[in-house]
Formats: sequence, C-alpha cells, structure tokens
Amino acid sequence: MARAEAEKAGRTLGRTFKGWYYLKSVDPEVTVGVDTSIKYLDGVLDEQGPFDGILGFSQGGLMAAVMCSVLEHRQSADGKGHPPFRFAIICSGYMLQDAEWQRLYERPLSTPSLHLYGVLDPMIRHSRSMALQQAFVSPEASCSDGAHFVPKSHEAILTVSQFVEKFQ
Repeated sequence: MARAEAEKAGRTLGRTFKGWYYLKSVDPEVTVGVDTSIKYLDGVLDEQGPFDGILGFSQGGLMAAVMCSVLEHRQSADGKGHPPFRFAIICSGYMLQDAEWQRLYERPLSTPSLHLYGVLDPMIRHSRSMALQQAFVSPEASCSDGAHFVPKSHEAILTVSQFVEKFQ
C-alpha cells in the first residue's frame, strides 16, 4: 500500500488520525495499512525484543491478536524471528472482517490470552470482543460494566496481575 493512500485514508475533516489501519470500505470491510503495521511491529520485535507478552487496546487489541497469529504461523513455518508471545492481554479488541486477513483466524491461536471488555462500550460492542476471544484456544476473560477504556478498577488490576504472574 502506498504511504500517500494510507495517509489519505486517515484524514477526516482536515485532521489526520493515527491508527494501525484504516477502513477503505465498510460493507464489505476492506482495510488499508494492516500489512504496513505488521512490518512495523516486526521491526520493533526484531530490534527491541524479545518480549514475553503483548498488550493492546481497541485497534491495538486487534493488532495484538494479529501479531499473536503472525508469530505462531511463522514459528511453525520456519522457526525464525521473534518467538510467539508467552501471553497476550487484549482490551476491547476485535477481529478484522476484511476477507484478505481471514487467514489470521483460520486456526485457533494458542497464545494464552486475557480479554478485558466493557458491556457498555459504544465503540466496540462486547459481542465483537467475545468473537475475538473465541479465536484463542484457552482464553480468559473479564467483563466489566465499563465503556471504551482500559479497566482501572482494583478488580481489573488484580485480574491482570494474577494472569501475568502465571508467566513468571
């Protein structure tokens, strides 16, 4: 994807929005920039890794799951590059619907995952977060009555802490 086209897709009302991808079409969903984001994150992993886990919120949650899939598929294919993550924490994440990227979800993701989402989230309906959760083999989940934010309650922090402690 040409950089100019990706930048054009991110401009709305004279403002430029930053994101891991942009929608070129909603029905059917066609995205712009996912491949560029994967390459960027691959570079970060190669230059600054290895990392034990990944955490993402909203579009970042989507990309966290994408990177879990990319690393799992790559590991089984050639064993080179960053190893699969030991865990993923996904807040208000969801799946790409773009047909080009459905291969990412063809087989269940084995990365241990914790999914946090709010039933009152107006941006990402909890049903979308639950669909992503089902793309993982043994997901854990914590649902709150919150909206579109990373949960900060004592209960949520304890849930995340207990999840991460399993991988120490």
